[in-house]
Amino acid sequence: MIKKNTKIIATLGPASSSAHILKQMVHAGMNVVRLNFSHGKYSEFKDLIQKIRQVSLETGVPIAIMQDLQGPKIRIGEMPAQGIAIKKGAKITLTTKNMIGNSKTFPIQYKKLPKEVKRGDTILIDDGTIELEVIYDRFQNIYCKVLKGGIVKTHKGINVPGVTISADPITAKDKKDAIFGIKNDVDYIALSFVKCANDIIRLKKIIAKHHSKAKVIAKIERPEAVRNLKNIMKVADGVMVARGDLGVEMPAETVPLTQKRIIHLANLYGKPVITATQILQSMVENATPTRAEISDAANAVFDHTDAMMLSNETAVGKYPVDAVKTLSRVASVVEKNLQKDHDLLPTQKNLNLPVSNATALNASKLAIDINANAIVAVTLSGFTAQQISRHRIYIPIIAITEDEKTKNQLALVWGINPIIQHKIDLKNATQEVRNILIKKNLVQKGNKIVIVINASKDEKLINTIFI
Repeated sequence: MIKKNTKIIATLGPASSSAHILKQMVHAGMNVVRLNFSHGKYSEFKDLIQKIRQVSLETGVPIAIMQDLQGPKIRIGEMPAQGIAIKKGAKITLTTKNMIGNSKTFPIQYKKLPKEVKRGDTILIDDGTIELEVIYDRFQNIYCKVLKGGIVKTHKGINVPGVTISADPITAKDKKDAIFGIKNDVDYIALSFVKCANDIIRLKKIIAKHHSKAKVIAKIERPEAVRNLKNIMKVADGVMVARGDLGVEMPAETVPLTQKRIIHLANLYGKPVITATQILQSMVENATPTRAEISDAANAVFDHTDAMMLSNETAVGKYPVDAVKTLSRVASVVEKNLQKDHDLLPTQKNLNLPVSNATALNASKLAIDINANAIVAVTLSGFTAQQISRHRIYIPIIAITEDEKTKNQLALVWGINPIIQHKIDLKNATQEVRNILIKKNLVQKGNKIVIVINASKDEKLINTIFI
C-alpha cells in the first residue's frame, strides 16, 4: 500500500461492489466508501455494508462508510427510453403535470419551480449540457426557448443559476434513508444541497434521536451555502466541495477559488474537507488520466484537502482499482515534496485558539522541534487526533481509541494512519502506549514519540503531553 496522508473516497457501484474489487481498492489506498442514495435499493446497500465491514476485518484496514443523501435535486420526469433531442431555437414547455415527455413538453418533478422562476432566467439540464431561457410561466407550465440543444432523458438533473430554490434540503426520502443508514451503522451522512447551518442541525437531531454517533458532512454545492460557509462550518463535522453542482450554479471560473476558500476554512476550523467531482473523469473509459486531471488532483493535495473523492470512476468505470492507485501515487509524490518546505505548517497567529486546539498546536510544534518519529493521539471521540491533523505536520500521526466508530471515522481524516482500537488506562497511559507501539512494530529503539492524551470524557480539553 502506497504511503500517503491524503485519504481517498471511492463511490461504490456495479464496477466495484464485489468483495474482490473492494479488497483491491483497499490495497490501492482507498480509505472511505461512498454509498450514493440517489440510486439503489436498501437490500443492495445492506449487502454492501456487510461486505465492507468484512473486507475491513480481513485486511485490518479501517474503512469509513459515508452515506450520501440524494436531497431535493430537481429532475426531469419520465421520458421515452431513447430520450428526446431538442435543437437550438426550438420552443419547449416544462410542466409539473404527471405525463411522459414528448417533443414539445417535458415533465419536471419539482412542483414549485413554475412559481420560482421568471422571464429571462436560465434553466440548465444535465449539468449544463442543455440550456433553456424562460420566456414566461403560467400555472403548471414554464415556456422556454432552447439556447443550447441536446438529448433530454429521464431523471436528468435541472439547475437554475441565480434562483433561490425553496425546496427543503432534507426530503421525506432523505429522512427515511438516513434512518436506514443509522440502523446499519454508517459512519458519516452527507447532506446534499445545504443552504444554512440549520439544515445540518436538523439532520443532527434526527441522528441523535436514533442514538447514533454518525457524523454529518455538509455538501457545499449552492451559492447560499458558500455565502453561509462559516456558520455551516461551525456546526458540520466536515464539508465536501461538490464541484459538479457548484460549477453549474455558479460561473465555472469561480469554482477553483471557492474550492481553495472552502479547504482553507476547513483546515482553520479543524474539520475534514473532501474535494469531489470529476477528479479523474477520463478514467471512466480510459486506463490513464489526462495531464490536467493529475494537475487538478495534485493541487487539491497542495491545498491540504483531507480527502479526494472518486465518483463514476469507481462506481461504473472500467478501471476502479487503477483510479484509486493513481490518486494514491499523486498524493504520495506531492506530499513528499511538500515535506521539503518547512514553512508549510499552517499556524494562524491571529486565531484565538481554545485550550484544546492550542495544546494540539504546541504538541505538533514540539514534535517538529525534537524531530519526533511519530505523534500519538489517545482519543475517545477522535477530537484530539483531528486537532493534531489540522496542522499538517508531515510526521506520522498514530491514533489510539477504544471506540470502533471513532476508529472508522478517523479513516477520513488527513494523516492519521495507523488507527488502533485499544482501551487505554489513562493512569498508566505512556507505558501502555509504548507497549502497543512495540507490539505492532511501529517504533524502534531510540525513536522519539510525542503522546497527546485527552483528559475529559467529552474530550473538549486536552491537557497531557508526553515525550
